[in-house]
Amino acid sequence: MINSFVFIFLCVIMPSISCFFYRLWSRLQYNLTFIKFDNFVKVVLNSKSVILRNEDLASNRRLFELFILSLLLTEDISTISSVNDENERINYCVSTLNYSNGRRQLISDNYVSVPLEKSRTKNPLNSTEPKRASSEKKLRKFFKSFEIFYDNEMIKDPLFIYEEFFERELCGIIEYVEKVSRYETKINILSTILHNYGCDVYRSVNRFL
Repeated sequence: MINSFVFIFLCVIMPSISCFFYRLWSRLQYNLTFIKFDNFVKVVLNSKSVILRNEDLASNRRLFELFILSLLLTEDISTISSVNDENERINYCVSTLNYSNGRRQLISDNYVSVPLEKSRTKNPLNSTEPKRASSEKKLRKFFKSFEIFYDNEMIKDPLFIYEEFFERELCGIIEYVEKVSRYETKINILSTILHNYGCDVYRSVNRFL
């Protein structure tokens, strides 16, 4: 799955912003935001943030899986929305499909505007690229919080969320294939999915077909 999305990772418009918003039944919520520049990416988990080199993000399997999810779930990674608060200050938000963990785990039907946790009155897409990555000490503190979130709160493996997303996005194709009797049509569609999304998504979609 990870390798199949490397092309997306390398071709993201610069700068860009994406968000994986995870809501728990206990009303806790986790806002994992990625602000992507040419050579670095700023990662924000609620109020904690770090600057990573591209290769450091790609080498961290757990974080990179959630980065890919954020790209899929965010409505438009090249834009950011804004709302005015009670003091008439502009607060910037990311439009994304949130994922809920309650009696059922599911992706929301509609996009929601998720406020930025840090520097919400500053447009991150106007920021200049960082000069360097965060210090080792800051990275250790951040990843300690990230691992606690992942181990204690991420009940479902991201690969299952991928399946859920593509099942919904590809439902029109699946309905079409069910109505078509010619076997080669199914093969052509599955070949396209395999080429564009890789083996893991191919196997997931093939089960639905």
